[in-house]
Amino acid sequence: MQIDQNLFATLHLLGFNFLGGDLFSGEIAEIKGDMTIKLVHPPGEELKFVVELPGEKQMTFSVDRYQIDSLAERWH
Repeated sequence: MQIDQNLFATLHLLGFNFLGGDLFSGEIAEIKGDMTIKLVHPPGEELKFVVELPGEKQMTFSVDRYQIDSLAERWH
């Protein structure tokens, strides 16, 4: 997925680190702490946040870029 400069800036503002852009997994960016949150966009699928929890568990949330922009506005 090609991300535009506004989404790139928004993710940077939220503290995400950018990944190499693996085309198969669609991993775009991640932020690590007690859990890892990744922004992914696998080919043919929608944009998602994947939250990796301890014990190899995951939660996945569909998201659109406007929700990310809204989160950043509330964050700062």
